[in-house]
Amino acid sequence: MLATVKGDVHDIGKNIVGVVLGCNNYKVIDLGVMTSVKAIIEACHREKADVVGLSGLITPSLDEMVFNAKEFTKVGLKIPLLIGGATTSKMHTAVKIEPYYKGNQTMYVLDASRAVVVVQKLLDPDNNQEYKDDVKQEYEELRKEYYDSQKDKSFVSLAKARSKAPRIDWTEVPIVKPKFLGTRVYKEYDLNKILEFIDWDPFFQTW
Repeated sequence: MLATVKGDVHDIGKNIVGVVLGCNNYKVIDLGVMTSVKAIIEACHREKADVVGLSGLITPSLDEMVFNAKEFTKVGLKIPLLIGGATTSKMHTAVKIEPYYKGNQTMYVLDASRAVVVVQKLLDPDNNQEYKDDVKQEYEELRKEYYDSQKDKSFVSLAKARSKAPRIDWTEVPIVKPKFLGTRVYKEYDLNKILEFIDWDPFFQTW
C-alpha cells in the first residue's frame, strides 16, 4: 500500500517505487496524493495490506508522517511502515517516527532501488525478526546520537535573545531606488549577451 501523505501532491518517487515493486511481482495499491490517514487505514484493512509506505516531499509532510504513525498505533495496525521522500531521512525516521509506531517496524527507504530488498526482508517469514531487530538497534543508536548532540547546546532566554537584536537607524542607511518597478520583457534578446554570466559547472556535473 503506497500513499503520498495529506497536504502533499508530489508522487514521482512514489510512482517509481510502485513500478519497481510491481516489476518484482508485488501487488501495489497506490492511493495517490493528498491521502488522509483515515483513507490509508481503511485501505490497509480493506485490502489486507502486508506493508504500508508513506511518501512526501515538502517539510510539513514530516509532521504528517509522525501523525500517521501515531494514528496507525491507535487503530492497531500491525504491518511494516516504510518512509520515503526527498525531505525524509534515516535520522528523522529514527527520532520522530519509529518511536510512535508500535504495530511493527518502521523503515526508512532511501530510494526506489532499495524498496524491493527492504520489502523482501520484512516479509521473509524465516528471517524478518532478525532484520527488524537489527534495524531497531540501529535506530536506537541514532536516537542516542541525536539526543546526545542536543545536550551540548546552550540556549539563552528569550529576553536575552531579543536584547541582542540588531538595531538599525534606517535614516543613516543609503537606500538605492531601483531603476524600474514591475516586470520588464525582453523580446528577441541576443542570448550571447548573457553567455559570459552563465556558470557551466553545474550543467556539466549533471550531464
